[in-house]
Amino acid sequence: MKKINFTTVITFSLCSILFPLVHTTNAIAIKPMNNPGNVTVNQVMEQIRPESIKAHTAFLSDDQLEGRRTGTRGYMLAAKYIRSQCELNGLSGAAENKTYFQKVPFVRTMVLPNESSLRLTKGNEKRSLNYNKDFVILDTHRETEGSISGDLVFVGFGVTAPEMGYDDYFGVDVKGKIVVMIMMAAPPTFPSAVRAYYSNHDIKRANAAAHGAQGIIYLRLPNWKWSSLLRGVSIGWNTLRWLDDNGKPNDMKDSLKIVAVLNNSEAGAMFATENRSLEDVFASIDKGTLKGFRLSTHADIAFKSRHEKFECVNVIALLEGSDQILKKEYVLFSAHLDHFGIGKTIDGDSIYNGAIDNAGGCAELIELMRAYSSLSKPPKRSTVFLFTTAEECGQLGSDYFAHHPTIPLKQVVSDLNVDEPMSLIPVSDVIGFGCEHSSLGATVQLTAGKTGFTVNPDPYPDEGLFARSDVFPLVQEGIPSVWITVGTKSSQQGIDGLAVQKNWMVTNYHSPKDDLSQPIDFKTTAKFNRFLFLLGYTIANNIDRPVWNKNDFFGNKFE
Repeated sequence: MKKINFTTVITFSLCSILFPLVHTTNAIAIKPMNNPGNVTVNQVMEQIRPESIKAHTAFLSDDQLEGRRTGTRGYMLAAKYIRSQCELNGLSGAAENKTYFQKVPFVRTMVLPNESSLRLTKGNEKRSLNYNKDFVILDTHRETEGSISGDLVFVGFGVTAPEMGYDDYFGVDVKGKIVVMIMMAAPPTFPSAVRAYYSNHDIKRANAAAHGAQGIIYLRLPNWKWSSLLRGVSIGWNTLRWLDDNGKPNDMKDSLKIVAVLNNSEAGAMFATENRSLEDVFASIDKGTLKGFRLSTHADIAFKSRHEKFECVNVIALLEGSDQILKKEYVLFSAHLDHFGIGKTIDGDSIYNGAIDNAGGCAELIELMRAYSSLSKPPKRSTVFLFTTAEECGQLGSDYFAHHPTIPLKQVVSDLNVDEPMSLIPVSDVIGFGCEHSSLGATVQLTAGKTGFTVNPDPYPDEGLFARSDVFPLVQEGIPSVWITVGTKSSQQGIDGLAVQKNWMVTNYHSPKDDLSQPIDFKTTAKFNRFLFLLGYTIANNIDRPVWNKNDFFGNKFE
């Protein structure tokens, strides 16, 4: 094991974490606190260096942290590293009792395939399906076993959207029934933000329960491969829920008992004997003629699952503002610290390091902490840095913070979320997911221009990424927010930046290949970090708080 080459003074506690864990890393150059003289904003921005960001990323994505899966030793070592950086840069703890760790209780579940079943009956024909091959069961966090039996009713997308004059349940009686609906989708005629909101699983679940359904069977759109669903579940999606003060899993207080997902091959067979085939159902989406109807099939579904309760942490730190009044308000920076841990081996590697997603985002926040603390005078508003857990399992750490805030949420003026903020090539733009919803869009535009960037719109508007990111639990509390990341406009002639990003999504995203061996452009990353610094600084010093745009969907719904 090679000794780490430290070029600055570092605390003993940090050294005790670093030396046993990292084979190699670059030197971390940290500007001393409270330097004499009038340190200007421009001077601080110039001292944001790619080498520092790379060093933090290298540690957080090192193999010995084993992919930082929520609740593991590797995650806690990463959290302690973050805590040491907070202490080193003079930030206060902003969790319970002014500590840095907000404890988050979880339950993790694993369905037992051999003891779980789904049987479809039509007339005298009965068909028993195979777990993983034909179906899977979700949301088993409330009980270790359960069963339901009922007739099936198709309810389209399972959406009730009064502001859009739309209701899939209109004229359809589902009380005591099992509803069949299209998973993670909403009417394509909806604006992208509205579509993203109503595509959310918990929104669909709550709506089904409100209409009296006892269970859900999901169908998938044709472009969503069954193998992708199985892989997502295997690496952690829908396996965790945080626990409330009574030890009950969050967002599961309804009467709904079972949620299953059906492979489209079996769904096709089920619809084949109805008046409308599955192909007809999917075709009716584009035609705008999707309607609910009662199926002539009965389902019996049962499950058993294994539960594991454990505790993990969000890391929260505070830099107090300099204005006696405005320091009682907060600009929040957030980034998720977790990734997928150790999983399926791909090309000989089983450690899901999560370098770009999202060790790099955490590294950016560490460098922002150092930069803000180096100012002769902090920004007027206080700045809070939130490193969340369990984002990869459904934004659970962020959601827990929103439900159990350690600072007054009404005093949080914005959340600036940093996720996947690194590019493999030099780019000249940034993307602000959610910029179009609030006055933050104008601030992002102005700040980008001052730091040599342009702002491009969401390149994947149909994906609803804003509502699937760590900002969303804060948005649901009425806080104007934006997820900021590097863009796709290459500054090198002849290179298609969007094509590079899409290739990364196919080859490296959520796989062991997202490690530091990738050709990450840390020079662009540092430039992006300067933009983030100025963005947060501008919001913190502006006497006016960010506001939702007039008649914005999220503003109207949550403000």
